Amino acid sequence: MCPNPNVVSRWTFGVLALGLALGAGGCAGGASDSPLEGAARSPEALAEAALEALAASDQEGLAALVVSREEYETLLWPELPDGDHVTFEFVWGMSMPRTRKARRATNDDYGGLPLELVRVELGEEKEVYETFTLHRDSRMWVRNTETGQEGRLPLMDVLVEMGGGWKFLNFRGDL
Repeated sequence: MCPNPNVVSRWTFGVLALGLALGAGGCAGGASDSPLEGAARSPEALAEAALEALAASDQEGLAALVVSREEYETLLWPELPDGDHVTFEFVWGMSMPRTRKARRATNDDYGGLPLELVRVELGEEKEVYETFTLHRDSRMWVRNTETGQEGRLPLMDVLVEMGGGWKFLNFRGDL
């Protein structure tokens, strides 16, 4: 019995498309040279990824945009001056529960809404370290595509720029 040529063509096209996607870095907006896993290539690409995750109410997708515990401890913490005064466990224990709470609250308030990025504003406070830069007080402005209403999305706070890649250090939840 000969295979259906339409099935073979769809299968071949699917394999080629997957190969092209993987060859292009595997994820839209990805920065392949960054040691941060899944880092975006720009603050705007990071914001777009956050909006995609929010549109799908994807908590795991939002969580993947934040620096992981391992990345924080091995890549960032050794250069941060906080280590001279407090332990990593203390800092991680204080910041990550607030980030998780902010992620859930933002998803509850904005999840599923048709939002598009208007602009990203990097904060004026920039901390430059040997291998990375922290952009504090960064902001994301969005537009609801159904209503046209624009405003600041209370999610973005501190961004990490490392090796050409961008991730959230944390999510803001106090707005």
